[in-house]
Amino acid sequence: MASAQLSWEEVATSKDDKPSLPRSGHVAAALPATHSHDVIIFGGYVEDEQKGREAANDAWTFSLASGKWEEVKYTSEEVPRVRLASQAVVVGQHLWLIAGWDPGHNKDGGDILSDLWRLDLNTMAWKQISPEGEQMPQISRFQAQAIGSRIYIHTHRSLQDILVLDVSDSNAPTLSLQPVTSDPEPPMSRGLHSLTAVGEDLVLFAGAPKEGPMLGDLWALHTGSASWQELDAEGRTPHVRCSQAVAAADSDVFVFGGSYYKNEGGLQPLNDLIVLDTKEMQWRYSKLADGSGPLPRNAATLTRVGDKLVLYGGWNPFVETYNDTHVMDVSGVSSMLKDFPLDPEEDW
Repeated sequence: MASAQLSWEEVATSKDDKPSLPRSGHVAAALPATHSHDVIIFGGYVEDEQKGREAANDAWTFSLASGKWEEVKYTSEEVPRVRLASQAVVVGQHLWLIAGWDPGHNKDGGDILSDLWRLDLNTMAWKQISPEGEQMPQISRFQAQAIGSRIYIHTHRSLQDILVLDVSDSNAPTLSLQPVTSDPEPPMSRGLHSLTAVGEDLVLFAGAPKEGPMLGDLWALHTGSASWQELDAEGRTPHVRCSQAVAAADSDVFVFGGSYYKNEGGLQPLNDLIVLDTKEMQWRYSKLADGSGPLPRNAATLTRVGDKLVLYGGWNPFVETYNDTHVMDVSGVSSMLKDFPLDPEEDW
């Protein structure tokens, strides 16, 4: 069976068109269509040849039209502290930045954060917000996705319930614990997983538990009924992994890279591109048209902008941090999915 032909195009290749430093563990979100740019990134671990890796709190925006990144000039005196392993979600004209980890500067373990910030995307002014209702817990390596004005926050504690941040009133958001049911058991506790909004469902994939091997399971949280369902997709289950980059284009979920532990080899990064067709509930494996593409990595971001996917940054663990940007056109992929092989050609 012939595989569908997809290809990555590297853009922003000159030094002046890139963020100032390579980074991983940052957050990214698509900007509103009214904005002059398409993607915004914030924070993460930046790597400097002299200083090594340090956490950051800068933001950059990317334009597909120009193929360039520009640094955001904040207009507020108060800004979020440095962090990585946080989450950022755009609802309307605001970006909501949620918690994360400030690793500190003295190798003291740093701080797991519990703060909430709102960035006005028109003025680029930050404001720290204290939500009504529940108190935001200290969390990192979690996931957050918006369905309408409700931001669902899935953490390692999300077993019998899930945190829901309602930002319909951006000046007075409310945080609540939404009970969820499951039959028989909910997804096991984990971090560094992915959570992707597809319609009214949240698709959870893979991740790393506190103890034991990495995961490759697949679940859906049906937000209408507040219930978990384990999914059994046709085709070969992808390799277990964590810190993968994921984005949804309509009913298709695109998974790029991540890493897993290999015996005697430490963390092994991946650069495969897998598509979950949620209509047919099938895993599909693609092969790049030209056999090239981004190098293996984890802790990158994948953002959907119209018919394009924008991949930025990431880390080959303990080897290299990347500052590259790759774009893929996925228009027509839904009609091509029937040509994606259900199983990869090589074994693992």
